[in-house]
Amino acid sequence: MIFSSALYLFFIAVFNTFTTHILLTRKKSIIFCINAFIITTICAYITNILAEKYIHNPVLLEYVLYLISCLYIVYIHIVFNESISKKIFAMFSIWMFSTICLVVSVKIAQIFTGINEIKYNLEIIYFLRECLQIILLLITYFYIRSPYKDIFNKVSNKTIGFMSLYPLFAFLLLINNYTTSISGLKSLDYTLNMLFLLVFIIMGYVFVFSGISSASRIISMQYRMERLEWTSRSDPLTGLYNRRYIMEKIENEFKRPKKKKFSLVIADIDYFKKINDTYGHDCGDCVLQMISKSLMDNVREQDLVSRWGGEEFLLLLPETEVEGAYTLMNRIKKIIGEQIIEYNGNQVSITMTFGIADSQDYQLIDDVIKKADNALYEGKGRGRNCVVVA
Repeated sequence: MIFSSALYLFFIAVFNTFTTHILLTRKKSIIFCINAFIITTICAYITNILAEKYIHNPVLLEYVLYLISCLYIVYIHIVFNESISKKIFAMFSIWMFSTICLVVSVKIAQIFTGINEIKYNLEIIYFLRECLQIILLLITYFYIRSPYKDIFNKVSNKTIGFMSLYPLFAFLLLINNYTTSISGLKSLDYTLNMLFLLVFIIMGYVFVFSGISSASRIISMQYRMERLEWTSRSDPLTGLYNRRYIMEKIENEFKRPKKKKFSLVIADIDYFKKINDTYGHDCGDCVLQMISKSLMDNVREQDLVSRWGGEEFLLLLPETEVEGAYTLMNRIKKIIGEQIIEYNGNQVSITMTFGIADSQDYQLIDDVIKKADNALYEGKGRGRNCVVVA
């Protein structure tokens, strides 16, 4: 025979492993993968020999041989980066289609030779199955790889975990009705029924994968919408809310049916132009990001922080009297003043000036903002690094 049983099964393992490498993301080196595959294959081969030697029940032997092939899940788990549910889905999907290649090869061999005895067709079946596996490998590489990986990246592990049950059960159903073990391939009488079964299995897999694909598109659309919404209301450098969004929030405070007092704070980084001129704009960006983080880390949950423009920040403090705003801003001013930024071997210290105004007796947003801005500039006139209430 051109193909021995052991060599044939080795090539099937190689094709299935290559297909897995196409679909999943490798986290180990190629040398490691080769060594791990060789060790796994040797273990599987030795175990197969022992099983054939000591198990005399043909049906039980078939199931044991398939169980032994599950050793490759260890290889897949070690070598690839995806979660275990995604690895199981990929592995059993590949094995399912590999078994389908076998059944199709048997039917083609029957039509080609007109002989219903498997033992006379084994050589043709081996050859045809390996040809089909090569075609499956090429289709996976050129047409399936990209959408498959995109879907895997977007769909949650929980969703894939549920979906992986289908290729697993389909694979078990196939080996329960038809086996790749040579000792079990005795007759082709039921091949037509198996082909009908394959049609339903493939259609089911298409529906399952379509469901995963639809779920991934929905998730992707939701992500893009959320990303677009966040981009429209945030500052790209600092991640804080932008001027347009904070104005909407201030307007909402004015429109509340039972209007409650709130405070606005405009804060400015002292001598920011000097920092840019001395250390460069990259350092200035680092300062803005550090200040933004400090503000976000030290305000309350209900407070909103925005980048008002340049080195200025506007804070909206709902349901807050000026006394509370003054206490909070003094605490933040102290925290920022104690921080030192390390940049290219230089130590940069930062101070800030804060202007506070509340909404009492004001009917227009611009009036409150103007009062806070005037308080800020009064603080600049006092020498900076202070908190001033309008």
